[in-house]
Amino acid sequence: MRADKTREKFRVSDKDFTRNRVLTFTIVAGAILRGHNFSLQNALNKVFETLGKLRQTPTNSALCQARQKINPALFIHLHQAVRDDFYQLYGQDGAVLTWRGHRTLAYDGSDFNLPDTPELREAFSVQRNQHGSECVQALAGVLYDVRNDIALAAEIGPLQAEKNFLLSGCWSATRRGDLIIMDRLFDDYSVIAYASHHGRHVLIRCPQGNSFKLVQEFWDSNDTEWLIDLPLPQTPATRALVREQGLPESVPVRLLKVTLDTDETEVLLTTLCDQRRYPTAEFKAVYFERWGEETFFDRIKNIFEVERFSGFSETAIKQDFFGVIFLATLESVLTKAPQSELAEQDRRRQNKTKAQVNRAVSYVALVDHAIQLLVDPHADTEAVLADLHFLFTRDPTRNREGRKFERKELKHSVKLRFHQYKKRICA
Repeated sequence: MRADKTREKFRVSDKDFTRNRVLTFTIVAGAILRGHNFSLQNALNKVFETLGKLRQTPTNSALCQARQKINPALFIHLHQAVRDDFYQLYGQDGAVLTWRGHRTLAYDGSDFNLPDTPELREAFSVQRNQHGSECVQALAGVLYDVRNDIALAAEIGPLQAEKNFLLSGCWSATRRGDLIIMDRLFDDYSVIAYASHHGRHVLIRCPQGNSFKLVQEFWDSNDTEWLIDLPLPQTPATRALVREQGLPESVPVRLLKVTLDTDETEVLLTTLCDQRRYPTAEFKAVYFERWGEETFFDRIKNIFEVERFSGFSETAIKQDFFGVIFLATLESVLTKAPQSELAEQDRRRQNKTKAQVNRAVSYVALVDHAIQLLVDPHADTEAVLADLHFLFTRDPTRNREGRKFERKELKHSVKLRFHQYKKRICA
């Protein structure tokens, strides 16, 4: 989409960005992206310094007013463009990673802490604890391709059932044949039936003592695998949704017991019922690929620091959130070639550990070059990409395969100290 058409589509009013002002549509969008981990004034200074117009730098107040004229959907559009380009270009080369022909996707949600303002209290949710303290929170849901490290879709809104985001906004990013991996909060008949009815597959962990009746019977049995028809529960809300959506009243599913390294047992439910095509032994590893979704949330919270919002309005919150999703996806795509280079070096040198692009380094490098890459019409894009490639291969982290660390339960005082003094310097 051409720049002028993009401006026309994503400005709030037809009268916005019609005059020849210093803060153009493109510069304001770039300043929002550049503004993470900076005050808005420092972000503006960096933008105009990069553009060679430092003496024309406007004020923080001017940017705050100008950003209200941009629809946050702009950053959803930019994210989708990068995502679609990845699948088109890498798909032509056969480089899109799948499992037995299926894209392996994970879906989950996470709570985000927001500034406490009357507007955000109205737009999102107010949480209260037993001591009477209040905070403003939002729920963010992300659909994530775990094998290709690509966020496919994201939503943010008031606290609610996490399946709502999946079955509404994020669903359009799925394809027939996709395998969607979900945690125990999603052992919901409507999710399973909706996926099956639309040609998608699920792999879900089922909790013991709080799942379907047949699943509980499987838990109590000595068997390690069942093929069953999962019936529609008697829950009025579920039955109403099934009738409204025209979903089936029973779904063929496969129940599997897997043993963890701690000797604990988990039950997995999947709609992939062909035992010959999908060997039982592979499902444990496939399910635990869902961990990539957890590390994605960790990345955008602790490296991208998405909760350090640059504004106090609903528009600003959504601009920052979807802007970070766009930057994270762009970073994932741009690090593919450097990561392949590091893997080739490991192979040649027969290294015992695997080099990984250092996410803290790659994010800072991307933000530092974002204006040249996305805004500056005079920048040499090829040279900028070459510089980023060089920076992405510097100081990689190294991981030994199979290495694990015991997760320690931290005291509240330790968590508080981390958020007060350490979190801001992670990048």
